Amino acid sequence: MEIIEWDDSLSVGIDQIDEQHRILIQRLADLSKAVETHQGVPEIMKTLEFMMDYTDYHFSTEERHMAELNYPGQEHHKAQHGEFISSLDRLVEDFEEEGATRAVSVSINTFLVNWLIKHIKEVDVEFGRFLREGGFRFDEGS
Repeated sequence: MEIIEWDDSLSVGIDQIDEQHRILIQRLADLSKAVETHQGVPEIMKTLEFMMDYTDYHFSTEERHMAELNYPGQEHHKAQHGEFISSLDRLVEDFEEEGATRAVSVSINTFLVNWLIKHIKEVDVEFGRFLREGGFRFDEGS
């Protein structure tokens, strides 16, 4: 099972977004570890619930800033967020119905790793570039 770790190739150059991505990546690594070490349904579910809650928070933060700054790619970006949430919901339902089977656990891990890396490197990097080039900054509280 692939375990993801933060490295500079995942930086979008905006501290708040990078920090949120670090947290997501750490929790994804925790999920992978929980699955690999057979920590059981409660621990895996706890991590999945965190991922669902935190991605909602993270996506809301990004989308709020996109709207405020009239980011030209915001509709595409928001659509990707929506697709991710729908897919994650389906995977969690599978997990709840089937339990911590290896197949479901690997599917969840593979989906999350692949989606997150691709999204950060392709979509979030563009938003980060827009923010940097426009001289926009925002803090954790904004």
